[in-house]
Amino acid sequence: MPRLHVEGWEPVSVELGWTLLEACEEHGIPMDSACGGFACCNACRVEVLRDGGLSPLQAEEEPFLDAPGQRLGCQAEITGDADIRLAPGM
Repeated sequence: MPRLHVEGWEPVSVELGWTLLEACEEHGIPMDSACGGFACCNACRVEVLRDGGLSPLQAEEEPFLDAPGQRLGCQAEITGDADIRLAPGM
């Protein structure tokens, strides 16, 4: 089972294939989602601190990202251990 570490929170075990948003919601980590997880806002934007544990960048995310290493929590699926920093609306 992969481990997700959100900066400022204890690491949690998560299911493969969950999005970052689903994982955070399941474990009580407050990740904003103004659009409800449909890649229509940037409220769930995160900064990836350790690469390799997330699915590839989706085209739907690109308009909402303005720096390398950012992802939308509603689109990034967990494929392995991941370290992120919550960064809504950066």
